[in-house]
This record gives sequence, structure tokens and C-alpha cells, in this order.
Amino acid sequence: MPLAHFWAFAGFALGVSGVGLWKGFRNIRAARLIEDVPTAKIRSAHQGYVELMGTAQAMAGEPIISPLSGTRCCWYSYKVERRNDKSWSTVEHDESEGLFLLRDDTGECVVDPEDADVTSRHRDTWYGTRTPPPGRGPLAASRRPPGLLQRLSLRTGLDIRIDNDFLGDHRYTETLILSGDPLYVVGHFKSFDDIDHERHRDELARELLREWKRDKCKMASFDRNGDGRIDLEEWELARREARREAGRQYLEQMAGQHLHTLSRPLVNGRPFLISNLPQFDLARRYRVGGWIGLVFFLAGGGVAVSMLASRFAA
Repeated sequence: MPLAHFWAFAGFALGVSGVGLWKGFRNIRAARLIEDVPTAKIRSAHQGYVELMGTAQAMAGEPIISPLSGTRCCWYSYKVERRNDKSWSTVEHDESEGLFLLRDDTGECVVDPEDADVTSRHRDTWYGTRTPPPGRGPLAASRRPPGLLQRLSLRTGLDIRIDNDFLGDHRYTETLILSGDPLYVVGHFKSFDDIDHERHRDELARELLREWKRDKCKMASFDRNGDGRIDLEEWELARREARREAGRQYLEQMAGQHLHTLSRPLVNGRPFLISNLPQFDLARRYRVGGWIGLVFFLAGGGVAVSMLASRFAA
């Protein structure tokens, strides 16, 4: 084998081995985490890294709609691929970063899915002949009714839809978390405590005082002795009035607001997991993925070592 080809194959084998090792330990660590971390309730969860279970719910306001199928959901990811001579190349892919809710029997918290490792049982793949295909959105894929024996359902949860054109030159993959799904999340939990509330009220009070200073009529209402200036006692009266008004405005702002959030862990390396699979199934999936990664590590490492040994032994 030419030297350039030898080092290319050896480097590829070492790369496969390294990726397999990283993936293997990462997935096994996630499986151990799912099995070992106790599940908390939203109302009593401690601040920091926690595991929560509940139900996914969409937030009020602008809905989250998947671009391919136009489905209303809590989270989506999609990928559009084009068939080449021997493989598929990605044309477009994206995932949502919109907030949604996790609700249990004690309360609800806002989930920020940015940088999360999301696993869902709602995964759909189908084929077509156009990109972008026509439909509801800029990448919304049209789905014609499949013909007889053209729908394959796999027990793994993967749903493959084959267009009547049969395996067209474009493949569409969509993964969703729907409102009402059971939801399992491990991440950083934070509640807005008394210090946060007090700080926000103080900021509102200072803003009110700045506005009142520019309003001569308002400042005149605090001039109790009518001397045309605000002394220290009158200024303290204005400050107390601003705090009362800030407290009232703050209560109005907080009405209907969510006081708990769950997001990416602050400590790098800790897994941030979101899934609508049962906890046991999710742990098993990560464990299987971990062992597959270790198999690639051993296989790639074995090939690289044997190539190096045979090359330099000669």
C-alpha cells in the first residue's frame, strides 16, 4: 500500500476509535445519570442540577410549528437530504429554540431547550422528489397518501413513509415533542427567589423616581411646605411612594408569569437531557449507544494497531 494511503487509512481508523470512545463514555455516563439521579418535584426542587418528570405543554403566545409537516408542537428538529450517487447529503437542517413548559402535580417550569440532547419517540421519515417541497411553510413537505405496502412501521418507533414516486431523490426527517407528551428533563433548575424579586422592585422604583424628577407637577405634589424645593424629608416621602407603586406594578407584571426555569447546566460536561420516552427506555437507549461506541473504539483501535504493527514490523 502506498505510504499516503496507509496513513490515510490508519488515521481514519484512529479517528473512528477516538469518536467511539468519546461517544461510548458519554452515553454510558448519561445512562448512569438517568438511573441514579432522584426525581424531584417542581415545588420542592433544589436550585441547581435536577431531574424532573411531568407533561410537556406549549406556552401561550406564538405557537411553535414544525417547518416540514406544519405540526403545532413544543419542540422540533428537521433535516432535508438529497440523494447523490452513493449517499445522502444534507440540504437543510434546523431545530427549534422556543421555550415550552414542563408541568407536574406541584407546578410548572419553563424549559429552554437550547443545547439539549433531545430524544423523542415522534420521529418520522419520508421521501419525495422536490426541494423545498410545497406546503405550509418555507420547507413544508407535501405528503401524498402512501400506496399499498408503501408504509413501513418499525418497532423501534421510526416511522418511514415512502412517497408514491418510491424513494424519491429527497429524504425528509422530522422529530417532534408534542403538547401533552410525558416529559423527562435533566438540567439546571432555577427559581426566582426573594432576592430576585427585591432587586426587580428596586429597579422599578428607581425608574419611577427618574420619571418623576422630569415631571414638575408630580414633584410638586411632594412639596408639602410649598417652598418650591424638595427637602430630605419630602424626598424620602417620594421614595416610599415610588416603592409602593413599584410593588404594585411588579405584582401586575408577575401575574401569570412562571417563576421556575430549567436550562443548560452551568457546569460544562454535565448532560442536558430532554425526552418523551419512559425513563427506563431512555436509559437503555443510552446504554446501548454507549456499548456501540465502545465497539467502534475497539474495532477502530484494533485496525489501526494492526496496520501500524504490520507496517513497521516489516
